[in-house]
Amino acid sequence: MVEKKSSIPSSRLFLTGIILLLFSFYYSYSANNLSTSFMVSQNWQQPELRNHDIIVPSSSFEFPSTVFYSWWDEKTFAGSTSCKDVRHHEQEGIWKDPNDGSYFIRKIKKAPNHYVSLHNNDYDPVRFRHIFLTGNYYEHEVHDRFELILAEADRTNITTSRSLPTVVDVGANIGYYSLLSAARQHAVVAFEINPSNLVRLCDSIELNTHFHSDNKEKDPTAFFGPIRMFRNGVSSQHNQTLHYAVPKNPGEASIQVLSEDNKNHRPQLESFANGTSTNDPFFTTTVTLDQFASDHGWQIPTTQNNDDDTSNKDIDIAILKIDTEGHEPYILQGATKLLHSHLIRNILIEYRSHCRDAVFEFVLEAGYVLVDDDKQTKNKRRMLTKEASKDYIDGLQKRGGYTDLWFRLESQRLPEG
Repeated sequence: MVEKKSSIPSSRLFLTGIILLLFSFYYSYSANNLSTSFMVSQNWQQPELRNHDIIVPSSSFEFPSTVFYSWWDEKTFAGSTSCKDVRHHEQEGIWKDPNDGSYFIRKIKKAPNHYVSLHNNDYDPVRFRHIFLTGNYYEHEVHDRFELILAEADRTNITTSRSLPTVVDVGANIGYYSLLSAARQHAVVAFEINPSNLVRLCDSIELNTHFHSDNKEKDPTAFFGPIRMFRNGVSSQHNQTLHYAVPKNPGEASIQVLSEDNKNHRPQLESFANGTSTNDPFFTTTVTLDQFASDHGWQIPTTQNNDDDTSNKDIDIAILKIDTEGHEPYILQGATKLLHSHLIRNILIEYRSHCRDAVFEFVLEAGYVLVDDDKQTKNKRRMLTKEASKDYIDGLQKRGGYTDLWFRLESQRLPEG
């Protein structure tokens, strides 16, 4: 009797080899790609910067205190939410952190290098997948526009105004564009109604402020711009109570008009959450940008002969960015005086098919035109005329969908780059 030897079919060996090969490729990619990010599920202490890219946390970490900047007076801070407030609400259980004690921090690949704190993959898979795993944001066109405009201050000495050039970020989310602006040494006014996003933004503010302070010896001129957070819903009506439920997808938070009083044209507002709410509902109030500007001393210049001359302006707003998942028209309606003041140089806004053309028409009437920088066309970046801008918006209304628009003061030249 001859004993047969057991054997593994060659097809199975081949399949096993393929799986091992794929796994080795994946491991190699992950190790390389995550070299500038980290995750910890414990408290840390003083973080160390090693090999320029990797933060190595030790035990019992406490984020460093936020640095306040002397060129923003107390009036500028009025009504803002501080990181101390955020931490207090978090510790008291009033606001819940989706990460539940874990941190997901990524160093952004593009200069200027800075750090972004992210929600976990379950709570915010889009930003986790793009920022944490790749070090880049997915809105490439908007990001490039930001970079171009932020660099303009360095080339044209816009900082001759009485304050730093400022970015107003309406719908800041976790603060990607706020942090990019601060890393470019701009002051930031960030509006965000989702408390969970403010938790992440405070992580990022405190980390970046700390590391910029540590790098003073290498570059004495380096600093991380001040970011002031406001947990108000920006709209066309001021001081209206807003009932807010945190959505399952943090990028889908919006203020929705339930009805409109035809007599007074006062929209009845409510925040809505697509899918299951992750927290108990909250209350906050609305602001208009016009009233906010008045309350915080953003004085309209007495003369407007030269939009490039910022010496007589209390504030120079390089960018007004609006991304509020459909509420953009109402925000513009509440910013009529601010638009006509020409304190704002650029408006970056998401256009959706349900937006009313009339809203964008008064942006054009206020002295702004569209910038055409569509990379899919053969045209070079150019500023459209007022009439061409109107035709472009009319075309968007017919086509439907949504796109990101760039409005710029008609009196200004395009930034170089």
